[in-house]
Amino acid sequence: MRADTWDLVRRRVYLWTLTLTAIAAGSAAALAGAEQAWSVVAGALIGFVNLASLARAVVRLVAEVRADPQRHAGGGGGAVLALVRWPVAALATVAVLWYMPGRPEGLAAGVLAALAAFCLAALQSRADLSRDDPEPDA
Repeated sequence: MRADTWDLVRRRVYLWTLTLTAIAAGSAAALAGAEQAWSVVAGALIGFVNLASLARAVVRLVAEVRADPQRHAGGGGGAVLALVRWPVAALATVAVLWYMPGRPEGLAAGVLAALAAFCLAALQSRADLSRDDPEPDA
């Protein structure tokens, strides 16, 4: 995947995440109050950071394999990030639920909003992502 393609997809993910989070938080505020809306926002942030780090690792892995198909994958700092991604997400969830007047269903709705945003951005970018054009040397 070319760098400009990944930048386009990343921008779409940002916009979809902001849009869906605003809609979900606004609905939660209208139906259940401000505490639930803040839970949705916190859940969307946790989900976005988790999925963005996963996407960045996948893009980096694909780029490394394309550059040198015979190289053994798994080395470098990406493995450390993969090992701490889940514990950090779990600690962030506990922190939001413990220190914030957040509610679990709002947190789950926010994570689902982030997941839906990633899916919608991927659907919108499917033609760009599935292109098998060779990368230019320039």
